[in-house]
Amino acid sequence: MKIMKKKSLILSMLIGLFTAISFAQDSEYFDDLADTKNYTAVELAKQESDFSIFLEFLEASGLDTSVEYADGFTIFMPTNEAFGEMEVEKLSKLTNPDNKMKLVEFVKHYIVPEKVLKNQFNSSQVITVSEDESIKINTEMNGQSVDVGGANIIESDIETKNGIVHVIDQLITPTNYFASSY
Repeated sequence: MKIMKKKSLILSMLIGLFTAISFAQDSEYFDDLADTKNYTAVELAKQESDFSIFLEFLEASGLDTSVEYADGFTIFMPTNEAFGEMEVEKLSKLTNPDNKMKLVEFVKHYIVPEKVLKNQFNSSQVITVSEDESIKINTEMNGQSVDVGGANIIESDIETKNGIVHVIDQLITPTNYFASSY
């Protein structure tokens, strides 16, 4: 039964990914909502189909409840298209119920426990995600372009009831301290 659920989850994520890629638009996110501040970050993500894969990861990790009821955080929310470069093997490992801690670790890379607006980022910042991993911030053009762990913020400062959302175009790649020090 677990294998069927796992295969079904992987299949639905892949179908969603390819659908999102084929219908990708250049429009802004959440335009049809009167005020994003009326929604929590999770409720907001549910309003746009382009965040369905991240939302599935968030829910499968169990962190959706924490994010739903927490206040004052930032989420770097990757589009479904951002998952296009993820290897099927890695996707399979992350969605395997036996690897839930790996999924939790992956999702935590996208959540910062404080509100951070785009103009507050600078190139000297590093977000520590574990004892041996960090996420480097790069800014260009006086903060107009912000890169978080290799992902570009393509829409920023989306205020929700309980935090800030930045839409990113790629998956975040943390830097391993040990690999970069040699």
